[in-house]
Amino acid sequence: MPSVYVRLNMGVSECLEFYQSQALNVRTQSIDGRSVIFPRRLLRNLVEGNGIKGLFRITYDDQGRFVSLEKVSS
Repeated sequence: MPSVYVRLNMGVSECLEFYQSQALNVRTQSIDGRSVIFPRRLLRNLVEGNGIKGLFRITYDDQGRFVSLEKVSS
């Protein structure tokens, strides 16, 4: 399955602002420079006491549909 790695670094206040906004998607860059867009609802399970920080792997099926988002390192 194809996957892409992204580094996220959102503090608690940034997470709160983000969830209070009307934004439906997160736009970031992969560690290899590709543009990545995914639904913000996927971040809900990733928020910790200090926000969302670390390296994450987004996995897609062979048709390009989302499969999983998981933290791989801090």
